[in-house]
Amino acid sequence: MKFAREYEATLEQEQYPQHWVQSSISYRQLKKCIRKVQVELSQLGLDADAVKRLLRSAGSAEGKAMPLTGTAASDLNEFKPKLMFLVRRDDGDLMDATLSPKTKETLQKLVGASSLSARETMHEQLLPQPSKEARGRDHRTSSGDIVLSELNQGDSNSVRVEVPLRNNDEFFQILQHGLSGLNSLHREEKSALGQEIGELSQMVSRVAKPAQSMQRTDLYAWRAIFGLYLECNVFFSTNENESFSRSPIEVQPQLQLFSNRLSEVQKANKFRRQESSAALQRFLLVNANLLRNLKFQQLNMRAAGKILKSK
Repeated sequence: MKFAREYEATLEQEQYPQHWVQSSISYRQLKKCIRKVQVELSQLGLDADAVKRLLRSAGSAEGKAMPLTGTAASDLNEFKPKLMFLVRRDDGDLMDATLSPKTKETLQKLVGASSLSARETMHEQLLPQPSKEARGRDHRTSSGDIVLSELNQGDSNSVRVEVPLRNNDEFFQILQHGLSGLNSLHREEKSALGQEIGELSQMVSRVAKPAQSMQRTDLYAWRAIFGLYLECNVFFSTNENESFSRSPIEVQPQLQLFSNRLSEVQKANKFRRQESSAALQRFLLVNANLLRNLKFQQLNMRAAGKILKSK
């Protein structure tokens, strides 16, 4: 939980607004869900190695039925993760040979196949032979959760078994809630920042507007300020050897460089209008807020990345 402590400490140290913190990824809660998922899978006889073997087998299936997969939806609120695999109708054995005997035995017991004798097939006990009209219909076991389905692909000796993963469901619901909150916050901050930049633009336009008497305009002062800003490459780099967009850790020293050199520019190009000083402070504040937004976004992206990697 080293990153969890680091994550929470950073949220506190950066003094983000409370509604930002409330919208951040619930890292600890998601980690707890992952541990629940591990327990749930282990009860199915699926340890980490077994799941990896299933996934490798699924990835090399080349279009065949996957031994381990899930259902997807356009909205994560409708996402229902499932463990899906195929069993042979005649003896109830799993069709995926990469699973260990212990894992196969556990899964067979789960679907009730372990009680079948050589002559008592799964479809006789759990899946009465369906009519042509009913083929493809789902059948539930006595548990009410596990679903056994006929295949419509001409494979009369295969039955698909679907096992809902409840803790996986909880994981995706929490993750969806966090991502939705971040998305809403992003839209709000983007709108507020855009409005702030628009108002700042109008301020600078007024004070830098050419006048009959150049003593009444700050055109040259603002030209020097923006020239320095572009030279410092604060948020974007024009160097062909660097990436165009800078990361927050790269932005900070560039923004500090701009602030340090700004006093020299101001000495050589003093403001003639009082409103320019207010506009400059507003310009610096916009840059600071933008950097804080980028830091918060990167922190949450890192948290989500670590969660999904461990998942």
